[in-house]
Amino acid sequence: MFANLFVNQAIIAMMVGLLVAVAIIDVRRLTISNRYCAAVVLLYPFYVLTAPYGVDWIDGLIVGAIAVTIGFLLFAMRLAGGGDVKFFAAISLWAGSHWLLEYVLITAIAGGVIGVGMLLHRRFMSTRTPSSGTVSHALASANVFLGELMMDPGGVVASGATPAAAGVESVIDPKTKPNPEGLQPVGDLPYGAAISFGGIVVAAMLLMRG
Repeated sequence: MFANLFVNQAIIAMMVGLLVAVAIIDVRRLTISNRYCAAVVLLYPFYVLTAPYGVDWIDGLIVGAIAVTIGFLLFAMRLAGGGDVKFFAAISLWAGSHWLLEYVLITAIAGGVIGVGMLLHRRFMSTRTPSSGTVSHALASANVFLGELMMDPGGVVASGATPAAAGVESVIDPKTKPNPEGLQPVGDLPYGAAISFGGIVVAAMLLMRG
């Protein structure tokens, strides 16, 4: 009754937009907001209602429930983050058993590529940062020392004081910042980006089906 190909494809496109947004945010912050997971789930009924072909939504619910159950066990063992688990399950609802294998395979490959890429990036940066780190530390120390002399020419910086302790703002590693979503991320790889890529492939298959 509500079947409409154009509206159906527009809903799938909206889902893809959410996946891209999650990938970008996860790469930058290593967090996945519950709002995005909920939005992906809430779009699914509209996809089912507007699909010009039959959608086995019961199959999708079963696959999603299984994904949540397995994900909860992985989360309890600290092998996966809560956001990753919920996000993976939300997309599993769309994949169903028909596209589940492709979804898992593409997500795993994307995760491997991202992991190797980040490893190579860190090794490349580690060969370049020691000298620059030494220089920046020396400049910060000199800045503190000169500042102390200007404030009190006869004074001496206390033993053991660091540039941060003496008033120089320290650079905080994003990985050590409190997670606004609550739990700290498990590991430092943006698994949400890999899940998003797998979801985009599922969306492409759904579009081709229409």
